[in-house]
Amino acid sequence: MAKKSRPTPPPPKKRGWQQIEAPGMPQVVSDRMMRRMVIFCGLPTLLGLLAFPSSYLLLQQGLKVPVVAVVGVTLGCFGLGIVGLSYGILSTCWDAERQGHWLGWQELRINWGRMRANSKANRNNAPT
Repeated sequence: MAKKSRPTPPPPKKRGWQQIEAPGMPQVVSDRMMRRMVIFCGLPTLLGLLAFPSSYLLLQQGLKVPVVAVVGVTLGCFGLGIVGLSYGILSTCWDAERQGHWLGWQELRINWGRMRANSKANRNNAPT
């Protein structure tokens, strides 16, 4: 018996060198979010990764650093990285035509309100 071959789906339509965007988040908003996440999450995480080598260098110079302080600084930096990840997403302007403020306090309040309203609506519509 011969196997039946399935038809392959057509390739996505292209516009020049770009693919046509599917409905959802615009690429400019996604890029903006990524930049903010790298800044607000990447920098504290990098500092957390540098805490151990820095403490080793200080130890080599004769300065005794308590282990608890090194662990505390590392965990604090990693915690800031996690908070920064959420802040990077929520402080981004989700409007493709508007850039928003560089710190994003206004956008954070707007997006937090949207998220809470959506959560409340989903909770009210959930089957019981």
